[in-house]
Amino acid sequence: MSPAEDTVTVLVVDDSDAIRLMTSRIVEKLGYKSLSASDGESCLDLLRDHRIDLLLLDVRMPKKNGLEVLSYIREKNYMLPVIMISGSSDLAEAVECLRMGAYEFLIKPVDPDRLAVTIKNALNAQSLRQKIKLLSAAMAQSPLSVIITDPDGIIEYVNPSFTTFSGYTAEEANGRKTNFLTSGRHTSKFYSKLWKTISSGKIWEGEFINRKKNGELFWEYATISPITDQTGRISHYLAIKQDITQRKKEQEALAESERRFQELADLLPQPIFECDTAGVVTYTNRLGLELFGYSKEDMEKGVQTLELYAPKDRERVLHNLGCRLRGIPIENHEYTGQKKDGTTFPILVYSATVFREGKPVGVRGIVLDITERRQIEEKLLQLNQTLEQKVEERTRALEKTHQQMVLQEKLASIGQLAAGLAHELNNPINFVRMNFATLQEDIADLQQILGSYREILQKIDKGRDLSTDLMLIREKEKSLSIDAILGEIPDIFSESKNGFDRIATIIESMRNFSFRHADNQKVLSDINKGVRDTLIIARNEYRYVSEIDTFFDDLPPVPCNPEQINQVFLNLIINSAQAIASQKRSSKGKITIRTWHDGLNVYCSISDDGPGIPENVMRHIFEPFYTTKDPGKGTGLGLSISYDIVVQKHHGEIDVSCPPEGGTVFTIGLPKKNMNNL
Repeated sequence: MSPAEDTVTVLVVDDSDAIRLMTSRIVEKLGYKSLSASDGESCLDLLRDHRIDLLLLDVRMPKKNGLEVLSYIREKNYMLPVIMISGSSDLAEAVECLRMGAYEFLIKPVDPDRLAVTIKNALNAQSLRQKIKLLSAAMAQSPLSVIITDPDGIIEYVNPSFTTFSGYTAEEANGRKTNFLTSGRHTSKFYSKLWKTISSGKIWEGEFINRKKNGELFWEYATISPITDQTGRISHYLAIKQDITQRKKEQEALAESERRFQELADLLPQPIFECDTAGVVTYTNRLGLELFGYSKEDMEKGVQTLELYAPKDRERVLHNLGCRLRGIPIENHEYTGQKKDGTTFPILVYSATVFREGKPVGVRGIVLDITERRQIEEKLLQLNQTLEQKVEERTRALEKTHQQMVLQEKLASIGQLAAGLAHELNNPINFVRMNFATLQEDIADLQQILGSYREILQKIDKGRDLSTDLMLIREKEKSLSIDAILGEIPDIFSESKNGFDRIATIIESMRNFSFRHADNQKVLSDINKGVRDTLIIARNEYRYVSEIDTFFDDLPPVPCNPEQINQVFLNLIINSAQAIASQKRSSKGKITIRTWHDGLNVYCSISDDGPGIPENVMRHIFEPFYTTKDPGKGTGLGLSISYDIVVQKHHGEIDVSCPPEGGTVFTIGLPKKNMNNL
């Protein structure tokens, strides 16, 4: 294809103004851009300063003639077609112009149609030469080996990359059949199939082992394509080949590494496994297959991790797998395994997350068959039954002591809150008392007015004049502000009712808080209500130092001992209030309480914007009798009892963290199901 016509610039050079003008018009009529020059010197200046796509050059001009300009163009390697125009029909002159590289030689006067055809042909020929040059450069600079053969496999062209990879020069390769490269590693059937494919007009792709000139073997990946002529017959074959020797070596090294890993893994005395994030087993060693009774074919078809566990443990396995992938610690690693034939046996699983580029992609671990250990444990259990009974008795005694400690801690908490509760009750009681005194005065005034009205009624019955009495009673109503009294009485009753409601709320919360179920008794309870009752009880502890923000989710009832859980809430809320108070700040702090739930647990977090907990202290906060408070201000049992209530008694979890922005966050998780009844 020729260059786009709107970008083609034709330079017209002629010393005749008339011919130059006429030729320029022909050029522009053809849709090209034209520039003109009247002599050879001006022509060279325009060539240096502009991009010229084609040159119409007069042979005989002053200063520099056309042959001198043509000679300069070829010396400087200007890549543009030149059409020579002359008023002479001298054959020798025409031959000389063509010998020097002119595209065509035209005689004046030039026929416009012939000129148009000549210009288009010259531009098309120039475009074709540029494409051939580009294609030749691409073939020469290609990092892939390129071979072109005739239909019989005789090499007609090889590029420099062929020489680099094979060691044969183009002179050594051209004219020879390609079979001088064969290594002897492929069968005659292999080559027959190749030739059958390409001779049928199809493309063949595959790998070769060929031999270099120095005898060294190397791998190539080749694509061989047939090239057809205008009749559809195959005229040549084009082979494009890539040296894949290094890749083959790497693949062999990887395969050897995998074999070595498999052999080493099979030597381990325990079964090992890997699974992906979807729970599909991706690898296990020989002992793993033997322990669970599966074959390699089973693994290739796909085995789910859950199939290796008894149905009763699968929900816990799924939960623990999710925890492992999220980086959450897992405490219980013992499960009941299940073989392919349905046989169950006890196992111990140690696992770790597999990371790739910082992201979890699966879990790997070791499986221990603890059947023998369980049997030994049962024997030891039988041999030490008497000792266990004594331990049990001692444990009951310790539990009783612990219950007494918990009760004492609760009583201590209630004692600490007693003054505040008294203050909370005293406020509405005093308010009601004042309203009662006001009502006494108002009722006395109303009784006085009522007596005056009765006197008037008696006078009406006797037919006396009432004008003076009516004037006096109006003055008395005015002096006693009867209208104001009648207006404020409903407000007094309403405010008094609010006071009674406040007292009832506090008493109800105290009753709920002080009610005591059996230590191990669990009932379905509303966690949100427990938090609200605790906030009412502890109000005097935080009201002067902190605002309270609550965000309660719609929670299902949770099986728990409500008094114990409320004690945990109380300990954490008081701790937050005391932490904020310790800063002695000028403004109030903030305590934020949130509740939510997921498929397994109900959660409550209590966070504050206090000073936080130092790292060296955080390691000990759940230890009994550990406290950082001043003597007499803390027993050191609050958090240890809270931990025992949540984790030991309710099989939940309690976590503490200090965010980067400051403060402390305690998070409690309680299972939705009663673990004691599972």
